[in-house]
Amino acid sequence: PLPHGARPDGAEVCLFTRDEPDLSAEQTENMYKKLLIRSGVTSVSQIISYKTLRKEYKPFEAKRRLLNRFDLFLSDDRIRRLLPSHLGKHFYRSKNLSVNLKASNLAKELHKHIQGTVLPVTNKGCCYTARIGHTGMKADEILENVIAAAEVIAKKLPKNWKNVKILHLKT
Repeated sequence: PLPHGARPDGAEVCLFTRDEPDLSAEQTENMYKKLLIRSGVTSVSQIISYKTLRKEYKPFEAKRRLLNRFDLFLSDDRIRRLLPSHLGKHFYRSKNLSVNLKASNLAKELHKHIQGTVLPVTNKGCCYTARIGHTGMKADEILENVIAAAEVIAKKLPKNWKNVKILHLKT
């Protein structure tokens, strides 16, 4: 989590949901829209059910248009493992985060993913990148985000700051 959102307020966010039993794709999407409205979540631009995703976004060009239309994709953690086979690995890696739509505080869960950042640490190489701001932010806000991210990195690494050799800021 960051003190100031890493994405602009007008960022386009898409949510992939699982198919609910005994409901059509449109009814499923409407059900999740109502759930988000009840929870007070207004930052999700579009909801796409898994059934709709399989039917309407089969061609490569449709997938490319979908990828370019949104800044962030959230997926229900119950269907996350099914997405790579339909969307492709480049899509899966770029902007897709898994969320728990059964969380007791859904607004907090979604806000954490939309306004926070992710630092994926793998065993492949020694350089890692995380987005901590955008060009529309004030310098003070970016500074606070950098400090907050650095503190979390220091806590999460095995030897704390001893494992950090250099920290680059890039625009």
